[in-house]
Amino acid sequence: MFRLPCIHPHLFFIFCAFIAAIVLLSDISNIINKEKILLVYAHIFTDKQDAAVTKNIGKYQIVFLPFPNNILVNDNSTKLNFSLMENKTDVYNVFVSLIIKDRDSGNIVDQIPYKFYEFGDITFPYTFQNIGDYIVTFQARINGDPNYKVTPLKTNFDISVMSSEIPFIAWIIYLTPILAAIVGIVIYMDFSMRKRNNDTRDATNRKEKNFDGLS
Repeated sequence: MFRLPCIHPHLFFIFCAFIAAIVLLSDISNIINKEKILLVYAHIFTDKQDAAVTKNIGKYQIVFLPFPNNILVNDNSTKLNFSLMENKTDVYNVFVSLIIKDRDSGNIVDQIPYKFYEFGDITFPYTFQNIGDYIVTFQARINGDPNYKVTPLKTNFDISVMSSEIPFIAWIIYLTPILAAIVGIVIYMDFSMRKRNNDTRDATNRKEKNFDGLS
């Protein structure tokens, strides 16, 4: 008859350690993400952030860095970060607008109206409602520039939004080695416990036989 192995105290300890490790890794990931958010709010350093995309229009550079790098649908932590520079120097006192279009249909999905920004480092919190490919159009009216004071400077950036759900096969691939390790530990603990019990029983039987022989 098949008998489920009893849970050994050491196995319970390993399980608790495994859960604690997951929680710790999650906390570390959250800290790293917060640091990244603070970094892109301050300035986009193109030499340190590989995901940043730079477009050049005359003497101006427009840098785009989405956060996170892989945009997920319905993720309210998404940030669209831009840095507007003139000859690689920060631009000040600009009016900026953002247009988001569906890349396939060309339809406008959303439009963020013009707003005054004292600095050229600008972050737009935005939550994408659907999976797909989009074109993000950055528009800036620059005070003191006769070309772009009334007619805005425009730049397009491509962005893709992916599903936030992990495919079933990915869950299997991710969980299989963990489950295999747990099953292996359970089997090993059960085998060790059985072996100790058998050794104890054999030793007891030998003592009883020796005692009977002396009697």
